[in-house]
Amino acid sequence: MNPARAQWHGLSPSLQLLLADLQRGFGQQALTSRWTAAHHTQALGLLRQLEEAWRQERVDLDTLHDLEGLTAHLDLTGTVTCRAALESIQGLFRRVVEATYEVLAAND
Repeated sequence: MNPARAQWHGLSPSLQLLLADLQRGFGQQALTSRWTAAHHTQALGLLRQLEEAWRQERVDLDTLHDLEGLTAHLDLTGTVTCRAALESIQGLFRRVVEATYEVLAAND
């Protein structure tokens, strides 16, 4: 297994924990005029998309951006918690992109 693929697999448990944090954060948010049932449903769908992208070893920046946009509808605690998890997920994606770059550069 090349180092880039090893990164994807090695970081999967961390991603799962962060996705669980996001799901919990979105789920604990009380429904209000700012955080509606539609927002909650959309957030859960985006989490599934992000998990699927990871499984396919793809970086899905659009989904990360959409999730970050949804955090603006949360209360302060939810926003901080969910944005921290999203930043951590971005860090995981950065690590696998860097590992992939190193593998590609070594093959040139």
